[in-house]
Amino acid sequence: MKRYLLLLWLLIAGYLTQAQAPIPKRVEQRAKDKANNRVDNNIDKGLDSAFNKTGRAIGNIFKKKDKKTNSDTDVAIANGKNASNSGTGPATSTRPSNAGTTSGGSDFEPGGKVLFEDHFDKDRLNDFPAQWNTNGSGKLVTIGGEVGKWLDVVHNCIIVPDFKGSLPDNCTIEFDLFLRSEGGRSTPFIQFGLSQVKDILREDLFYQPRFFINLHRYTEEDGKTLEYGLGNDVIGNKSNFPLTAYVNKVLHVAIAVNKSRIRLYLDDQKLIDLPKALTTGMRNTFFLNNNAVIPASETGMLVGNVRIASAETDARSLLVKQLLEEGKAVTNDILFDVNSDRIKKESFAIIDQFGDALQKTPALKIRIVGHTDNDGNDADNLSLSQRRAAAVKTYITENYAVAGSRIQTDGKGESQPVATNNSADAKARNRRVEFVKL
Repeated sequence: MKRYLLLLWLLIAGYLTQAQAPIPKRVEQRAKDKANNRVDNNIDKGLDSAFNKTGRAIGNIFKKKDKKTNSDTDVAIANGKNASNSGTGPATSTRPSNAGTTSGGSDFEPGGKVLFEDHFDKDRLNDFPAQWNTNGSGKLVTIGGEVGKWLDVVHNCIIVPDFKGSLPDNCTIEFDLFLRSEGGRSTPFIQFGLSQVKDILREDLFYQPRFFINLHRYTEEDGKTLEYGLGNDVIGNKSNFPLTAYVNKVLHVAIAVNKSRIRLYLDDQKLIDLPKALTTGMRNTFFLNNNAVIPASETGMLVGNVRIASAETDARSLLVKQLLEEGKAVTNDILFDVNSDRIKKESFAIIDQFGDALQKTPALKIRIVGHTDNDGNDADNLSLSQRRAAAVKTYITENYAVAGSRIQTDGKGESQPVATNNSADAKARNRRVEFVKL
């Protein structure tokens, strides 16, 4: 019995010794844990504060895209939830052969009346372009293998066109993005959209109503992101567009605005069509943003060939009235690819006016006359002007019930200038198409 009591006493003494000894260490460890938790919480609060303040992409890099998620369908928000003889600057670059298109072709129609256009041909390399405003910085650069100049926008920088007034109820916005990749350097978080903020130097874009589109991680097949949202909230995304196919290539972006409705087209493929997304105030400003993200983008956002146009009934309809009443109408807004007779699609709406008039007035006959500037030699320009006039005729006869015998064509090359050809603006005035009533 004594042996059992002795054994029990030894066990109790050992337990007490073991239990009492670590108390200071446990207290010390708990203090360390609390301190670490407090630091972690402060970091989390700092990130949350930064995100809430700017509405930007901090923290998105920590998320891995769920490849099982089916995000091809728009989120419902029905409840509110150039160069020589081109006429426009740089030619559009060749796009990837695997770029998706809608089965019936794009239904995007560029506005006919240009409100703002910039190919940066009037600005010097390494300068920030004169027709733009920014809250950060950027500079004009060239890209090997691409025509013209590009605006290289640095990380955490917003740019807006220096555009007087607000955008009209019905308008189109077009621009090119070059999705550059430079080895292991981090790529930009590209954001663009419409905002109520007019002065980005004095107002915070992220505290006002806006509609935005995000393109980022375009070099990562399982990380690529195309999403859209209102305010600072993402409301939907698309995963079916081959964004990675455009790495180190040009991606053409087109936006059609019809009052509260907005449509987005990437390389002629319509991806977004939201009938109740916009408020009137959001048409104050079109913006592009190399969005703040961690780690900061080491590669700039490259933007080129910006065109904003009204899609309202505008002066283009007056051309037909001028033709019928005065016997002649002249326009500089029928544009062609560089040194080519290929008509740019933004010109179709203007030519349509004449096709419609010919179809509705069977007795009307016209002559189409092409003119060029003085770049190149006389013989080439004469041939080019004749072919461009013929291309306009072909477009009309192929799209309207109009006999070819009712349309004559001619070309004058550079022989009948209306300006001096000593500046880009003057040359653009000389590149024109005349419609003459017969």
